[in-house]
Amino acid sequence: MEDRYTIQSVQKALRVLRLFLESGRGFSFTDVVLACPGMNRSNVLRILSTLRSEGFLYFDSHSGLYYRGPVFIPLEENGGVEKLRRMLMEDLEAAAVEAGMIVHFTTFADGALRIICRCFPHTSYESLALASVDGSEVPFHATGAGKIYAAFADEETRRILYSRCDFRAYSSNTITSRAEFDRVVDEVRRRGYALNNCEHEEFLCCLARPVRSGGGKLLGALSFSGLRDMFQGPRFEKMNSISERLSGELTRRFAHADI
Repeated sequence: MEDRYTIQSVQKALRVLRLFLESGRGFSFTDVVLACPGMNRSNVLRILSTLRSEGFLYFDSHSGLYYRGPVFIPLEENGGVEKLRRMLMEDLEAAAVEAGMIVHFTTFADGALRIICRCFPHTSYESLALASVDGSEVPFHATGAGKIYAAFADEETRRILYSRCDFRAYSSNTITSRAEFDRVVDEVRRRGYALNNCEHEEFLCCLARPVRSGGGKLLGALSFSGLRDMFQGPRFEKMNSISERLSGELTRRFAHADI
């Protein structure tokens, strides 16, 4: 009776997954094939791809190795932010090139909003002197990421961010009052994304969307930044579509992660 209810494809997938659970190191595709005798290369490739799409594995394109995915890696672990950055980098780099814009990922760490990943489209943007750098704290009230956290973060996180916010002006467009900021945040909740109209840096606009993890918890803000004239017409529609697609893909990837 037990044999009748055994699903061989699931058994094979679990054999592959056990390999990663029993070791903290990464494995190449060839490593997995050699460690799973009786499974052909096509089976292994499909299993790895499925486990990766469900967040159980992460593929590092730089090393060519698979690692345990976000399902098993709490952000609070030592080095968790760096692991999250590595998990995001490949997708953000591709999105930056596709959209022709700078792509950031910002998360709440050490009591502040911090950029953990910043990718350029390999254009003249790389020569710009930007205020935002990897690891830097970004202002809550003057960025798209800040508006996303004001709109969608849990109550305690929002309390901390509001308590540290001085609403000082970074440009002529910066929102400098709590009342006006709250009105804009209400619009963000209705719309599902945030816009930054040169509020932090005079020459850069931004569109940001939430990325969630397990239980709908806000994991971070995905931001696309470019010059003001890019935020209109077909260029804006393209960027808006790419950001919506990527934020959805990342949310699905981290859906089972308790981070």
